[in-house]
Amino acid sequence: MKNYYWVLALLLLVACQQEEFQVVESQDEEQQLSQDDELLNLVKTVATHDGTFDDVVDESSCFSINFPYECTANGKEYVVTKAEDLEPFDMYDKLVPTFPVTVTFANYLELEVPTYAAFKNLIAQCANGDIFDERITCVDLQYPVQLSIYDPVTTNFETRTFNHDRDTFTGIELLNEDWIANISYPIIIRLENGGEVQITSNEELKFHILAYISICD
Repeated sequence: MKNYYWVLALLLLVACQQEEFQVVESQDEEQQLSQDDELLNLVKTVATHDGTFDDVVDESSCFSINFPYECTANGKEYVVTKAEDLEPFDMYDKLVPTFPVTVTFANYLELEVPTYAAFKNLIAQCANGDIFDERITCVDLQYPVQLSIYDPVTTNFETRTFNHDRDTFTGIELLNEDWIANISYPIIIRLENGGEVQITSNEELKFHILAYISICD
């Protein structure tokens, strides 16, 4: 009798997996995130690291300095452990970090900067457009967000859960072009004005992100 129940459970599991595969494979291409390059790029841009909060120190939106670090301003030394520590300062204050420091770029790559000269070189590269700096700051994803992924070669199916912008950005970067990936709707996006919008499809998501880009600009 025990063997009977084990066989029944196995058959039910296989049937559920096959049903999941069929749902992913049969879904319209317009609902497949992996088949929409424009939407993939928009979601990545929403999820990029926003390095503008410490521009009073690094004069660059392409990256931010990792906490904690020390800097000198107006002849005094300060320890910066959070963004709020920079609020008393403005662009007229000359804040110079104590090197080395580690910075995080918009694509979440990190780099140790050993000297002030190397630091100024990064700032110049950002100003010249040589460093990735695409971002949409007035739309945020409300987490968690789930992505269903099917590999037609291996017939493997999995659900990945993203809990942070970093997860989303790197998860999209690592998507194989042969995979079939779909966002598990509904999801919620949060707007800069405090509003929230429930999204139920790729087309809705694309429409609302594009609609708010002009507000960001």
